[in-house]
Amino acid sequence: MKPNRPIAGILWMCLAMLLSAAAGACVRQLGGEVPTLELVFFRNIVGLLILVPWLMRQGLGVMRTNQLPLYCLRVFFAYTAMVTLFFAWGEMPIADVFALQFTIPLFTILLAVLILKQQTDRQAWVACLVGFVGALIVMRPGVIELTLAAIAAIASAMMSAGSNTTIKLLTRTESVGTITVYSNLLMLPLALIPTFFVWVTPTLAQVPWILGTAFFSAVGGLCFTLAVGAADARVVQPFQFTRMIFAAGIGYFMFLELPDIWTWIGAAVIFGASYYIVWREAKKRNVAQPSTGSSTS
Repeated sequence: MKPNRPIAGILWMCLAMLLSAAAGACVRQLGGEVPTLELVFFRNIVGLLILVPWLMRQGLGVMRTNQLPLYCLRVFFAYTAMVTLFFAWGEMPIADVFALQFTIPLFTILLAVLILKQQTDRQAWVACLVGFVGALIVMRPGVIELTLAAIAAIASAMMSAGSNTTIKLLTRTESVGTITVYSNLLMLPLALIPTFFVWVTPTLAQVPWILGTAFFSAVGGLCFTLAVGAADARVVQPFQFTRMIFAAGIGYFMFLELPDIWTWIGAAVIFGASYYIVWREAKKRNVAQPSTGSSTS
């Protein structure tokens, strides 16, 4: 039976959003002076260190799996998503990046239909269309220059959706802890090898921002997992929008950047469409469970 602790879930989600905005600010502060691939490598190292105590408590038995090819696919999606996200953070206002990141649930439902063969209805397709209109409002191609950073932010959302889809497949046989450990472990060589070719030795002034990027990103991901584990998605997902508020505040005080009105409108449209899909999916699960005699997990 899944715990129902809505206050805890909301607090974990808000903390996750704050840490995510802080990670974006650290990358933005570095201003591209440290290569994106190198930042992703440090992020992966910190993520592994955070998982070591859990792995020591559980023992190596949790690493048994026969899903290695699927893990490799998940790592490819997750690594590409992280690289493109970090690149976008370094090149455009962090609030604009997060506005486009709200498209992740839209891409996830598209992949669920195409790959997992899940059935969906007309309302969900309309919500997806509305959400992508919101993305166009944020990017405004033809009105402002469509930058490589904006394309990277959308690409990151697509890759994150691919990662989410493979996680859904893995959770049929694997625990969340095992998925997390394997993902970080397999990502290490993937992050290390390209780093050799772009390595720039950080200065002492850059080290705190690099460590901040890695720590805030890794712990933020953990807080997000705790949030969705504590309460129903319909309760915690609306508080993802606080990331826009945190990002706008941090962006203003650190870089004198504020998202314009079109970014807020586009973000609201994308988020509204995404939340509608999350809400409908959660509602359908709740309706289906009594009829199948299963309990919430």
